[in-house]
This record gives sequence, structure tokens and C-alpha cells, in this order.
Amino acid sequence: MDTELDLRERADAAYRRVLLDPARYAAEAEVTVVRARSAGDVEALVVALKAVAWARHVALDNEGARGLLDQGVRLARRHGLPRRLGELLLTRAVALHELGRYDAAARDLRLAEPLIEPGERPEVRFQLAVLEHNRGRLGAAAGAYRELLDDPDCPPFVWVKAANNLANVQTLLGRPQEALGHLERAAELAAGLGPRLPAVIADSLAWSSYHAGRLAESVRRFEEAGRLHAAAGLPLGEHHLEYADVLRDLRLLDEAMAAARSAAADFVRHDARLMAAEARLRCARLALELGDPATALAEATSAGRDFRRQRRPAWAARATVAAAEALTHRDGPTPQALRSLRTAAATLERLGLRAEAAYARLAAGRAALALGRRAVAGRELTAVGALADGHSLLVRLRGHLARALLAEAQVSGSGGTAAVLRECVRGLRDLARHRAALPSLELRVLASGHGAELGEIGLRTLVPAGSATSILEWLERTRAAALLRVHPAATGIDEDVIALRGVEQELRAARLERGEEPPQLLARQSALEARIRRRSWTAEDTGGEAASPVRAAGLRRALDGAWLAEYAVIGERTLAVVVEPRRTRIVELGPIGPIRHESEAAAFGLRRLLQGTRFSAVARAAAQEALDGLARLLVVPLGVPPDVPLVVVPSAQLLDVPWSPLHPAPVSVTPSGGLWARAHRGGAAPGSRVAVVAGPDLEGAIEEAGTVAAEHAGARTLLPPVSTVDATLGLVRDADLAHLACHGLFRSDSPLFSALELSDGRLTLYELLARGIAPRRVVLASCNSGVQRAYGGNEVLGFVGAMMSNGSAGIAAAGLPIPDGACQPSMTVLHRSLARGDSLATAVWHAREALAAGGPEEYVAWCGLTAYGPG
Repeated sequence: MDTELDLRERADAAYRRVLLDPARYAAEAEVTVVRARSAGDVEALVVALKAVAWARHVALDNEGARGLLDQGVRLARRHGLPRRLGELLLTRAVALHELGRYDAAARDLRLAEPLIEPGERPEVRFQLAVLEHNRGRLGAAAGAYRELLDDPDCPPFVWVKAANNLANVQTLLGRPQEALGHLERAAELAAGLGPRLPAVIADSLAWSSYHAGRLAESVRRFEEAGRLHAAAGLPLGEHHLEYADVLRDLRLLDEAMAAARSAAADFVRHDARLMAAEARLRCARLALELGDPATALAEATSAGRDFRRQRRPAWAARATVAAAEALTHRDGPTPQALRSLRTAAATLERLGLRAEAAYARLAAGRAALALGRRAVAGRELTAVGALADGHSLLVRLRGHLARALLAEAQVSGSGGTAAVLRECVRGLRDLARHRAALPSLELRVLASGHGAELGEIGLRTLVPAGSATSILEWLERTRAAALLRVHPAATGIDEDVIALRGVEQELRAARLERGEEPPQLLARQSALEARIRRRSWTAEDTGGEAASPVRAAGLRRALDGAWLAEYAVIGERTLAVVVEPRRTRIVELGPIGPIRHESEAAAFGLRRLLQGTRFSAVARAAAQEALDGLARLLVVPLGVPPDVPLVVVPSAQLLDVPWSPLHPAPVSVTPSGGLWARAHRGGAAPGSRVAVVAGPDLEGAIEEAGTVAAEHAGARTLLPPVSTVDATLGLVRDADLAHLACHGLFRSDSPLFSALELSDGRLTLYELLARGIAPRRVVLASCNSGVQRAYGGNEVLGFVGAMMSNGSAGIAAAGLPIPDGACQPSMTVLHRSLARGDSLATAVWHAREALAAGGPEEYVAWCGLTAYGPG
């Protein structure tokens, strides 16, 4: 039988163990409660109740923890146990704090301090500092944390927590390098203090690493922190919340929203009111960036009410900014919104939150400009620049943007124009360095969105009086810039990609056999894709700097007699910069509305043809009328001679235009002039290594492969069932020309998972890029293989952009859903032309001529077959 002394020792031991590893030892504490009740040992009981309460607090059940601690407090008071009462009050203060009851928490801490042992008083000081921290009094909190770190009697457990929180303050105040120094020391100490603290420190290291500019390292650390949280049995709410901040800055907005919503649900489920409000504010900001101001307003208003109730002025000011921005997006700027933004900005600045204050003042400056309040706008935008200087890159971008907006509003003569462009150039250079440090093509493409507005402001400023050359070079600075980065050596492929291929084969079999896609297979596919993407965000080798934007003279040399038209849309106005052999000029093309109308009409007519309508002649005539209209609007005004090849650089708004039918001579499309010039410089003369691959279940693919191979002496061929992914990659790795007659799948949600269907599964762009495979010329005889998705900052991504970025000089692909076999007759013509030494654009032009007199399906193929790059 346990003696009272044994029970008290057991209870104290249970509490110590729960502090270090709550998930593992919570059950032991519960058993101790039962034993203490049975033995009637009040002191052992109150200690055991405290242990169970702490385990519940860590699991975010702060209401349950408070209930247990209330019991313990009553027992300790009734039975005259002052030291135990102090310990219980200290622990209850933590639970009350998490429940948003600041005054009650502070009262418990004041009552606890004289009752507890001197060695436990650092914990009281720490909790009082946390109260200041969460109320937004960062200076006072930082001072209290430093005092604890300097106290030689501070217990390691408290020292680690104080270092972690001080690092959070330093990062918020724009000093993440200092934060990392404290966190690295804290991580060393935490290693011997159970599994919980290392997980917490790992999250903080990830968050501060991001703000210090260590981007890939940050994502790797977050992945590791997630594993540590799971291994320790800890809730993932705070981990998801901090990860959401980083995902948002990486412009992975859907993923960030999923993480923030997961965190919010976790906190609400456990009634963790402080953190739940913070999660709702994250959701509000993300909803705003995702174009949902109604949700943003609801979330920000709800969070703001909680912050004010919790007396957290810094967080309330953040919520005010989000709500005012949401109202402005929904209803337009108002004087009330401007006042709210200015008041919130002043609060944030007073509290030392420079990054948040810069965000708020930028919003206020925009609102003031829209309301015609020039003097107010000047003060707010000037303040943004001062707040942003010396801060992290994304905050500095806000400073450049604010100064550019201010200069644009004050433009008067060339001096004002120069000031606008200077700020835009500085911001875009900063962004280029940021983008070059990112480890994956996807992240680099997304990052360009941070500079979209700077690019637009610069273009707006240049167009009224700028030369055609300066406008062309500005467009090239801000178009498909992520695709110009120098690539690192291929790092190979991982097991997840191979596993994904197997799951996709199972899905394909299920579709063929049962006409369904089993949910469990779809879930496995989604999980594997998520893991592959996350791994690509954490690659070690980030390669070199991006290539410099091409200049007009270099582009003209690369065109070799062809003309180039680079299109731009400014507001509703469309123009083209035309590069001829001897001059560069601007052509105004009018509003975008009629162009958009004709493009939609052409797409509608082509879809009707593909559906096999009885009125195919009418549908064809309507489609042709729309194409003629597009030619009149987009190409005829350029004055390109009918026998001169044309290179087209479309803007994001014109990606869906079928360009090949709009000009009588060969047409080639490229994401940017810079990519065209790089491919022209880097491409060796066409060689004789030809690889031809036929995929499964594609009508006429085997016959097509045979006829194509017959046009090239020594061509190597793969046919089903041996045209597997590995065999195909081995065949095309060193090919000068690869012809792939396969079904194609374009994934608009994640273009790098776009794929070609081979005999044992899908070959994704991820795998091609990871293996470093990019044949000099590629013919993709599959539907939608030329489709590109547009991103912010004039970036595009799909088979064409990714393959050209990886080194391909030319790609023949279809920008429309061409029916199986429709292109087959023209492929012989295309390859005969290539074998003669023609350019890819000329070969595609000849192939299209072979389709011109065909039926509805051949007409669609005639419209959709397109050459990309110089080839």
C-alpha cells in the first residue's frame, strides 16, 4: 500500500514527467488522481490534478484544465496548503491566459508569487511577460524575457521558453538574425527537456528562418517541426498557423488557407480563444488575397471583436486593417475606411510592429489616392518607405511600391517619370534576387506575383512618352522572368513519383473496368502529389542567378529576319511592340473587349465542331469569322508582310488566342522574347538523334510512330507495351528530336503535374524536370499539350514554358483539345520538313497546310497546332 509520502512523491514525479512529455505521461497522472482520491491524500490529489490539467492545456483543452485547477485551488485553500495553492494558481493563470481572460490570469499570478518556492518564481515572471507579449506590449515583454535569460538561477525549462518568445518578438520587430541566435541556443537546451519543447523550438526556427531570407531552409524546418509535433502527440494548430504565414508569403495561397482553416478548427475545438482569433485573422487576409472580400470581412470582424474583448490592441489593429481593406474591395474606398486604416497604422507603429504598420499605411495611402486626398496619401506612402527600409525583402517591396505610387501621383515631366521607374526597377531587382534563391520552378513562378503591381506601374509610366525599345525592354523585364533562371544540375527522382505513377495506373484501370475513381485511390494520389510538391520546395541546390532580360538589339539578331510582336494589356487598352529587322515600334490595338469577344466566339465555334454538330458547316464558318476578326484586331494592324514569319509573345489575357491561323506565313509563340533569344543562342544545329514514342489507347498512335520514324534515318522507336516511362526517358534523354504520340493531360490546378500517358502510367513534368530531360525539339502530338496557365507577374506555366525553361529550343504542341488521330496525316509532312532542315515553325506551317482542306476535326487541328520557340 502507498504511504502518503509515496503518493506525494508519485504526484510530483507525475507532474515533472507531464511537463516534459505530456502525451506520454498524461495517463499516469490520471491514475495518480484516482489513487490520491482513494487514499484521501489531499496534497497528492491537488498535485495530480495540476499534472492532468497541464496535459489538457498542452492538448488545447484549456477549459477542461481550468475546471481541474479550480477543484485543486478550492482543496488547497480549504486544507491550508499555501505552497501547493501557489503552484495551482500559477498553472491556472496559463489556462486562463489561453482562454483570453487576461485580468483573471494576472490576478492568479500576483496571488501565486508570494506562495511558491523561490525557484519557481521565474515561471511567474515568464507568464507575466507572456501577458505583455500577447497584449502587444512587445518592448516590455522583450525586456522581461531578457531579464530571465540573464538570470543565472532561471531553470532551463523557463529559459528555453523565454528564449523562444524573445525570438518571436525580435522577428516581429524585423530582427530575425538575432532571433535565430537565441533559438539555436534554446534548441540545444530543449533537446534534454522532453519532446514538446524541441517541437516548439523547431517551429520558431522555421518561422524566423523564413523572415531571415532562408527560404528553402524554412520550409524544411516546418516539415521537420510537423513531424516532431506528431511524434510528441501535440496539437498541430500553432504549427499550421505559423506555416500558413510562410505559405502565404510564398504565394501558395490555397495551401496557406487550408493550413489556417485547419488551425482555426483545432483552436475552436479546444476553446483556445486567443489562438482561434489569430487564426481567423489569417483566414481573413488570405480570403482577401484569394478574391473573397465577403469572407475576409466576416472573419476580420469576428476576430477584431475577440481581440478587443481580450484587450489586445496590436491584434485588434491588424483586424481593423483587414476589415477596412475588405470593405474597400467590396464597396470602394470611403473616408471611414481611410480613418480606420490610419488609426490602426498609428497603433501598430507605436507598438513597434514596423512590418504590420507598413502594410496598414500602404493600404491607407492607396485609399487616400483613390479618394483624391493627395496630401494624406503623400504622408502615408512616405511613411511606408521609411518603415520598410532595412526590413525583410517582402516588406521592402512594399516600400518600393509605396514610393512608386507616390511618385506616379506626383509625375510632372521627365523627372517624375524617372522617379517612378527608379523605384519599380529597385523593387524588381530585389524580387529577382528573392526569386533566384527559391528552389523550385513553381515557387519562382509564384513569387513573380509579388512584383506584378510594380511591373504595371512601370509600364503605365513608360507608355505615354517612352520609346518602343524602352517599352519592349520593360515588358521583357516583367514577362516569364521565372523561366529564365539558370537551372541547377538534375537531382534525380524519388520514390514518391514512382508510387504516384502506380496509383495513377490503378485509377486508370478502375476507370476502364468500373467507370469510377475509388476515393481511397484519389486520397493516396492527393497525398503523394502534396509530398512531391513540398519536397520540391525544400531542394538544397538553388542554382545560379536568372539570366538578364534580353535587349532589343539582341532579340533582333535572334529573330534572323522574322518579325516579333509582344502584346501588352494596360487596363482595357491593348498594344503591341513590333520588332522588325531595322526598327522597333508601338502599335495601338484598341480596347481588349472586342478581342476577348472574338476569342470566346472562336473557342465556342471550335467546341461545337468537336461535339459533332449536324451544323458543322455553320459552326466552321462562325469559328473562321471569329478567327478573321482576331486577325484584323491583333495581326493586320502590325503590317507584317504576308510572307514574313511572325513570332508572338502574348500577354496573359491573350494566352487562349489560337495564333497559328492569324497570319499566312509561319507563326511561332514564345512566353517571352528572352526565352526565344536564349533558345536561339543555346540550341546547337539540329542533329540526327530522333526518338519516337507511341503511348497506349491512342487511335492511330502506332501508325503515326511508324510514319514519323520512316522520315528520319536511324530513328529509334518505342511502341506499347514497352513504351514505359523509364524506357521513354532513356530514349529521349539525348535526343535532338523527340516525337511523343500520347494522350496528354493538362493540370490547371498544378501545371507541373501535367502529364503524358505512357504504357505503365503518366510521365509528369515534375519527373522530366527532376531528371533534367529536355530534348532540343519536341513534338507533342496530344491534345491541350500547348495550354499554359497564367500567374501573377506575367508568368506562365505548362509543358511549353517548363520545357523551354529547362532547355528545349522548340516545341510543336496543340493549344486545343484536338481529337485522337486528327493530326496524324500532318505529322508525316511536319517531319519531312524538319528532315529537310526547316525551322520548327516552318514545319508546323507545312503540316497545317496538309490539314486545311480536311473535315471538322482536321480544321480544329489546323487551328490548334502551334510552334513554340525558335526550334
